[in-house]
Amino acid sequence: MKTLTHTEVCIVNFNRPNQSISANKQKSMVRPPHMFAALARGWLAVAVCVVSADLAFCQGADTDSSSGTVVKAENRGVSARFTPMRGQWKPASFGGDGPVSIKKSESGDELIEMLAGDPITGILWEGDFPKENYEIRLEARRVEGFDFFAAVTFPVADEHCSFVLGGWGGGMVGISSIDGNDASSNETTQYKEFETNRWYKIRVRVDEMAVTCWLDDVEYAVVPRGEHELSIRIEMDPCLPLGIANFMTHSELRKIEMRKLNVQSGSTDPPVVEVNAESKKEQAN
Repeated sequence: MKTLTHTEVCIVNFNRPNQSISANKQKSMVRPPHMFAALARGWLAVAVCVVSADLAFCQGADTDSSSGTVVKAENRGVSARFTPMRGQWKPASFGGDGPVSIKKSESGDELIEMLAGDPITGILWEGDFPKENYEIRLEARRVEGFDFFAAVTFPVADEHCSFVLGGWGGGMVGISSIDGNDASSNETTQYKEFETNRWYKIRVRVDEMAVTCWLDDVEYAVVPRGEHELSIRIEMDPCLPLGIANFMTHSELRKIEMRKLNVQSGSTDPPVVEVNAESKKEQAN
């Protein structure tokens, strides 16, 4: 026997009065109008109760943390505004690096160009940067090449990991490494077709509960803190503690920004939540 879902119960409850009226169309000519009004009110009350219960169930699933599941990052903590990270990037020393150029616009923004290396080209942040409770975001694009155009290496307390975009042939996305498994072979591994010369938005959040990464405002990976060992591939060491690199690819970076997270429970400042409906639809497909 099929068990009805909440939604199916609602549909059945709404449809039954119409089915009764259709099946008894001839008899309905002699029924007082108030009987139909009373019947409709009765079914409507049942439907409202079922829908309310369903909504309450869904809300509870999103907000109840007693099960140990990771709550969506947008709902954890609050934060200040993003501030630009400028003037303290330098080329990282991988050996075989391609040229790196940093160009400034009239508005003061920086466009960082990293030409293809043999095999890696990257940049390193020389300024202060927190180990915990922060977000970093940027835009990156692949100008030419067929491998990762951005691998963001960042600190997680005393550990580090990298959010890799476009690796292993051009379409792999994931966090490297988790429990010794790199971005191509762990639970965060996904595949996406990246367009050449298109800017993609990247965001990384490290808070007390998890490491969370977004691509074009779509949540791509969530790694709970304390449940896994985080590390980087040895090739990415020149980016420590914070850097961005590519692999045999010509890529560009812009709008690199960061913000510290306010973990005070009494604050009422809302977090910044960005939604890109087109990107979510693309990810769903």
